[in-house]
Amino acid sequence: MGALAHFLEAEGIATTQISLIREHTEKIRPPRALWVPFDLGRPLGVPDDPDFQTKVLVSALELLGAQSGPVLADFLEEAPAREDDSDAAQEAWSCPISFSDPEQAETDLEKQVFALGREMTELMPWYDKRRKEQNRTAVANFKPNAAADLLSDYLLDRSPKPDDPEMTLAVAIRLAVQDLKTFYYEAASYQPGAAPPTSQEFTRWFWTQTAAGHLIRSVSEKCKTEADKSLQMTGKAFLVPMGW
Repeated sequence: MGALAHFLEAEGIATTQISLIREHTEKIRPPRALWVPFDLGRPLGVPDDPDFQTKVLVSALELLGAQSGPVLADFLEEAPAREDDSDAAQEAWSCPISFSDPEQAETDLEKQVFALGREMTELMPWYDKRRKEQNRTAVANFKPNAAADLLSDYLLDRSPKPDDPEMTLAVAIRLAVQDLKTFYYEAASYQPGAAPPTSQEFTRWFWTQTAAGHLIRSVSEKCKTEADKSLQMTGKAFLVPMGW
C-alpha cells in the first residue's frame, strides 16, 4: 500500500494510510501514514466500536493537511478492551488438538518438516468439516498441503517452483505462509460449542505451540541469508510478526 501511495502522489493524488507495522512503514516511507498499536488484522481497533474507529479514521485523514512528507504519526491511544480479549478469555481458549511443544522440536530441518506434516494430518478433518459445512474457505492461493510443500521444499533446498511462472519465489513464500496460517485458524477454531479464538489467542497459540510456527521461523531465517533482495525483505519483514 505504501508503494502504491508513492505512485498515486506522483499523479497528483494526495494519500494517507494506516500502518500496523511501524518498521515496514519506516522502510517504505509513504507520503503520509498513521501507525496504530493494534493487533494485525484490526487497523481500526476492536470490532463494533464505531466511535473509536471514527477517531482512528479522522486521525489518518487529518494527515492530508501535511503539505510535504514523508509523515509518520503515532496513534498512541490503545483500543478499548472487549470481554473476549481479556486474559481470562485468552486462557480459556484451547486448540481441539494438542501438539508437542515446538520449543522442544529438533533443529533438524527434516524433522521440522515431518512435524508440520503430522500436525496438518491431525487438523485436516476439522478444516474439511468446516469448509464443507460453511461452503467456503479463506485459503486463497495455495491448497493447504501445497503451501506446506512449497515452504518445506524451500527449507530443504528442493528448488520449489510456484505453479504460476510469473510469481516470484518471494511472493510465493509470503502467500504460502498466509494460506498455511489461515488453514490453521480455520481448523483449530472449528470446535462445537466454542467461540473462535480472538486474534491474540490465535497468534499466541500459532507462534508458540505449533510446528508450523516453528518451521515458518526457520523459513524466515533462511530468507534473510539469500542474495535475492526480495527474499531478504520477505524474511525480515513479511513472515513472522514483530515480537514473536
